[in-house]
Amino acid sequence: MRVKLYKSLYIASPWPAAYIEDANLLVMSDLHLGIEGYLEDEGIFLPRGVSRSTAEIVYNAIEDYMPETVVFNGDLKHSFGLLKTSEWRELTNFFKRLKEEYRLEVYVVRGNHDNYLGVLLDKFGYEMVDRYDVDYVTIVHGHREESLDEFREVVIIGHEHPSIVIKDEAGGKYRFKCFLWGDLGEKKILVLPPVSEISTGTSFNMYEYVEPLSPLLRNVDLGKFKPYAIVPGEVVKELPPLEVLRSFL
Repeated sequence: MRVKLYKSLYIASPWPAAYIEDANLLVMSDLHLGIEGYLEDEGIFLPRGVSRSTAEIVYNAIEDYMPETVVFNGDLKHSFGLLKTSEWRELTNFFKRLKEEYRLEVYVVRGNHDNYLGVLLDKFGYEMVDRYDVDYVTIVHGHREESLDEFREVVIIGHEHPSIVIKDEAGGKYRFKCFLWGDLGEKKILVLPPVSEISTGTSFNMYEYVEPLSPLLRNVDLGKFKPYAIVPGEVVKELPPLEVLRSFL
């Protein structure tokens, strides 16, 4: 069941996505498709199905929510330079399915990994933008210094790859990707977890010692932010604010 955050903005439970009901729009971030080929060049070998598994999460979210529009909020690909062969292959298959099977309106918000992606997007008639505004929401990747005055009432970012570590009574530790929801000055901000299956990201348990990747999070009180832990495809669990959670973790 989706989790209401504000007005028509929901966490698209049980998927690592946000859903804006009034616009019938899904937002997902940080897929890093084709990462296997990039890491293989670095001498790190991953199973070949990692990107396909990541893409399946997107397809399942689309089939659950049936949106008219999907916004990919940055880092669809993994390499910073020209598309690797693995990225070209995975992204071509991905866009082809979105185009032919789901017939969606698709926008890609530029992330710091998305250089040279425009050539492939043009092939499918999809548009890359620096930000996407809809109703009271601004969607940006979050890797740049930007003025809050230019944003709408709610900001949705990716880039950060947030996670939370939970201990059980026996001392075992379990790491979960999470959403972060909090105030950004007079505005509100939702930080999306990565869709990528292998991106565990930064733990926010000791939030006061975290140096956020996103400049937008560097001068805010992270302790007031509320995490929502996720097991993709299964459950999203609301947790207490970080400053409360820290006291019993």
